[in-house]
Amino acid sequence: MSQAIAAKFTITGAILLTKAQKFAESFEYDDFKCSIGWLNNFKQRHNISQYMRHGEADSAPLDTLPREREKLQQIISNYDANDIFNCDETGLFWKLEPSKTLAQGLQTGIKKSKECVTILLICNTTEIQKLKPLFIHKYKNPRALMGINLNTLPVDYYWNKISWMQTSIWNSYLK
Repeated sequence: MSQAIAAKFTITGAILLTKAQKFAESFEYDDFKCSIGWLNNFKQRHNISQYMRHGEADSAPLDTLPREREKLQQIISNYDANDIFNCDETGLFWKLEPSKTLAQGLQTGIKKSKECVTILLICNTTEIQKLKPLFIHKYKNPRALMGINLNTLPVDYYWNKISWMQTSIWNSYLK
């Protein structure tokens, strides 16, 4: 199990039961009962709990990162710092309320809103030039903006039914 955890494998109760059964068979232990009760006791004996994986920290190829940074530095060294831009997009869940509250006892929750817009921010490395933010909503003409010319907004307004960045939006924005 330690090797599987170190290798970032997903481990489930069913996998542990299957492995335990194979070990019992390979050691010719005929009295072994592979059950949920055995699994619960095993997890308790070895302090094993179920955890939610968070973030994407292990997605980056850390072993090649220094080499890739050098390659990038060589590429951008040919450009003026004013001509190098960085961008980042984020989802803004504008109706999402905090999940924690102050109270004098337990509180029941409500369904979390999934209403989201995508926002993309871009500036150059010298921070002299900040481009108009890109804003992606799920409505072509939202009620709150009725009668307003979308071209006069302080953002470049785009829309699609899921409020996500798409190749067509990115290409249009770049042009």
